[in-house]
Amino acid sequence: MKNRLERREFAVGNGPVTTMLLLSITLQRGNMMTISRMIAASILVAAIGAKLLAQDESKGSGAFNPKDLDNLEMFLESVKGLAFATNTSQQAYETTGENTVLEEVWSDKRRFPHGTVRWWLDQSPYKNNKKIRPSRVFKTGRDIGQDDHDRPGYIPEGCNGKPCVRGGLIGTTKGEKHNKQPCYFELQLESRDFKIDGPFGLFLLARPIEQENDAAIKGQFHRSVLIQNVETNRLEWKNLGQRIPVSSVNTLKTNTWQLLELHRDAQNNLKCAINGKDVTVGNPKDSNPFVFMFLFNNNKGQGFAKQDPFAGDIAALVAYRDELTDEERVKVRQYFDTVYDLKLQ
Repeated sequence: MKNRLERREFAVGNGPVTTMLLLSITLQRGNMMTISRMIAASILVAAIGAKLLAQDESKGSGAFNPKDLDNLEMFLESVKGLAFATNTSQQAYETTGENTVLEEVWSDKRRFPHGTVRWWLDQSPYKNNKKIRPSRVFKTGRDIGQDDHDRPGYIPEGCNGKPCVRGGLIGTTKGEKHNKQPCYFELQLESRDFKIDGPFGLFLLARPIEQENDAAIKGQFHRSVLIQNVETNRLEWKNLGQRIPVSSVNTLKTNTWQLLELHRDAQNNLKCAINGKDVTVGNPKDSNPFVFMFLFNNNKGQGFAKQDPFAGDIAALVAYRDELTDEERVKVRQYFDTVYDLKLQ
């Protein structure tokens, strides 16, 4: 019997590999075994390519992230998860409250033309067992934000081309304060259950500015207040007791982005670093719980305990419920250095 000629097409595609093998072959039935082997070989090549590509992608996605470390208590970064309000209508001003949806939240365009921060995504594994507000944009992590009229500003390219959040001072005279609440710019942790009794690690990417009075960068009334001392240009820590200098004089620079760190070990020793350099002064200690409630301030209102709210910029914050190793600290620094182009030495 004579061999018949057939025209057949075979398409071999494989997952993430951008490979489509198209064979348009004129063949005799007697050669089908050879062609079948060719196709099998092509499929094998594509499969190997897919595996190699998957390995490359795995390496890319395997870059360190602060979420990779255990005991993550809070993680905020401006490049991910800033929900800001832009509504400037009078109706929005009159109706803005705790349960107002983001689109209807009033924003102070005069102070912050790009909007004001309503919510900031916390990327920690924290689970809120309380009822989540309908107005809350992010349903995971801690619920940090501000529902009042006076919120920090959204600055699109404030940190080396990346977004940041800006604090500020609001006057209390007529025409300066808003009718709803004469409050400074701040963000508040709604869950109010942040508490670390033992070792911790805190990283804060901030740009202090010159202020008339000392500023509370974060804190909760008299507790766990990180203070910008404007006279000595150093960081201080107040936690129920006296204010403790934790960095040397003139180590805190104004109008410059700096990665601030405060760490506590199992013996309650505090260590402070700025841009990866140990700037600890003396032998500071603190055995009181590390608590957190306000960012850009230590009180809901016009400052507390002789500190004004922090009027500078903040781009990121990460806190761990444990002491980090030297290697882990370096990884966190390198992460922020890369993301925010800090050019740390």
